[in-house]
Amino acid sequence: MITTFGSSPFQRLLFPDLFLISLVAGGLSYYNELIAIDAASQVWLDSNGAAAGTTAIALLTGFRLNGSYGRYVEGRKLLGGVNTASRDLAANSLMWITSRNERERMLNLIKAFSVALTFHLNKKGGHYKLRRSDPHFDEQVYAEYHMEMKDVFRNERDTDFVRVCQWFRGNENVPLGITSLMRNIISRNRQDGIFNRELEGHVQTLVESLGGCERIQKTPIPSCFTRHTSRLLFVWSTLMPFAIYPACGPFFTLPSTIAISYSIMGIEDIGVQLEEPFNILPLRQYSDGVYDAIDFIASASSVDDDAG
Repeated sequence: MITTFGSSPFQRLLFPDLFLISLVAGGLSYYNELIAIDAASQVWLDSNGAAAGTTAIALLTGFRLNGSYGRYVEGRKLLGGVNTASRDLAANSLMWITSRNERERMLNLIKAFSVALTFHLNKKGGHYKLRRSDPHFDEQVYAEYHMEMKDVFRNERDTDFVRVCQWFRGNENVPLGITSLMRNIISRNRQDGIFNRELEGHVQTLVESLGGCERIQKTPIPSCFTRHTSRLLFVWSTLMPFAIYPACGPFFTLPSTIAISYSIMGIEDIGVQLEEPFNILPLRQYSDGVYDAIDFIASASSVDDDAG
């Protein structure tokens, strides 16, 4: 219970929504108990009519949550597709790219793609302690991006490292640019066409996943629907004390109103958070997972070569 009051959803709903609803419930209890001279002068609503409105509100809230959760699930699947395609591309590159330098370059680009995708989908790049209100916010984001890319390429003079940093500074689509570099490597690979087509297929999967993520990011649920749902929930919560007063009485109307309003409005708040999945999905964990997987695949391949 204590953690509930300190949680971010409760803090978001506390003011002004729950505060105003509490004022209405408290004022109603005060009037009916201390000012109204008899039962006929008390103010309340028929609970049967309120029950019908509650059913409609529940359906609307459920529809809102399902729509947002669908976006969350799709975003998670797309990131999972990036993870799988990155591993397959790394393993096949080690088998089929003939030039050793090009193989190492491809592995670095695969790692860089996951880092670039994180910063492309989330302005903070998963570094949630950064604050947009900070006047040096953009420089702080670039510093984090620069350090993560430096960890990938390990050489600040690397041509690809310089290129991806310049793209980021110029607000370009860095993940898409990296896939173009991957395709350049494949086009120069002196290998049978069937193997190059397989490599190209993995790169195409990365591009498709990138496009799917951008579609989710750039096409949110219509704001008119979100605003309409929030307004109806607020009106319903404001009228609810009048409906439950006959059953709860002056002492339990206020706490009951707060508890029920928080439960229903909390569901709507969850829907708002799920609507933007790349703000809550662990993007950096996905990126770190790709990085570790590529290193392990490369080390496993080198051990097998040494044994041969």
